[in-house]
Amino acid sequence: MRSLSATFHLTHHCNLRCTYCYTGEKLPLAMSHDTIDQSISFIENEMQQLGTSELHITFFGGEPLIEKEKIFYIIEAFAKKEDVQVSYRMSTNGTLLTESLMQELYAKGVFVSLSIDGHPDVHDAHRLDAAGKPTAHKVAKAAEMMLRYNPATNVTCVLSPDTASQLCESVDYIFNLGFRYITTTLDYSADWQLEHFALLKKSYQKLSKWYIKKMKANERFYLSFFDERIRSRTYKPIEAHERCLIGTKQFSIAPNGELYPCIQFVKTNSLPEFLIGHVNTGFDTACQSHLNGLSEKEKLECRGCKLESRCSKWCSCINFMSTGRIDQASPIVCYNEKILIEIVDKTADILWKNRNNSFIHKHYNEDYNVISHFEITL
Repeated sequence: MRSLSATFHLTHHCNLRCTYCYTGEKLPLAMSHDTIDQSISFIENEMQQLGTSELHITFFGGEPLIEKEKIFYIIEAFAKKEDVQVSYRMSTNGTLLTESLMQELYAKGVFVSLSIDGHPDVHDAHRLDAAGKPTAHKVAKAAEMMLRYNPATNVTCVLSPDTASQLCESVDYIFNLGFRYITTTLDYSADWQLEHFALLKKSYQKLSKWYIKKMKANERFYLSFFDERIRSRTYKPIEAHERCLIGTKQFSIAPNGELYPCIQFVKTNSLPEFLIGHVNTGFDTACQSHLNGLSEKEKLECRGCKLESRCSKWCSCINFMSTGRIDQASPIVCYNEKILIEIVDKTADILWKNRNNSFIHKHYNEDYNVISHFEITL
């Protein structure tokens, strides 16, 4: 049965001023209770049309904890709905998290993920608060708290050109904090130059040695930069039906009730070309169809590339962040994948040839994700 995924962008406001933030000016514009109620009704109607009782909700911002009362208002509203199975996720910068708040989120079944870019020097290079002060010390406290409630907490780490040389050290720092699910991503809106990629290649080579060392030590962990690309080689590349199919499998609700295909399109200023509807009026199916057509359009710049089937060129959001268009593959993705996949494949070959049990278990046991999560949370 198909599920429905919706993201509530509760506010445009944030207490941080991350240099790579794509959402625009941080204004205290929050989703009203009326808009929340209208959004809940809209979601219910969509679920009925799909014939599904499975719903995935993400709380986003800005910083969603600025509007924490509304998070619990939404949870309570759906708790009153019969025959609806809801899972909740939230992404936070961690600086507003308290013990009592974490307890309540945990009790309500909200899976909380943390944004942290690496060791303090790296983190504070781009994630300062509104007063220009560092935040790494606050995030470290939040990390300890979150891991006590959920040892399988996920971390999202953004890599910028000026921090490319410190990727391995940052991953190791995050690992030593206790995190075992680390999602790494590039700042695709940044001005990446050849010298940055040269530094990044050296970082990937260092990270390869780190990965092999952890595998030999029988550590249980997920590192997206490496594990996603090993998967694309071990198993079939991501099929069309597995992708987000922009604006169809998931959607984002802006604070004013506007509907957008994904989180990257919700900004302080509206983007009419990506506006796929409103909670009061429903989806604009013509716009959805148009965007899907652009997204699935052949990328001529990728024709003939041997890595095309393993590359994330299909991600409209990444393409948009890098090029401003969803039908044009990101040159940053292209250059990064060519560097990274070669290193990852060599890493996998070494572990395979050595018949490393952890590696084989991780990448050839289809039950690994469930087993690993259980083992980590013991």
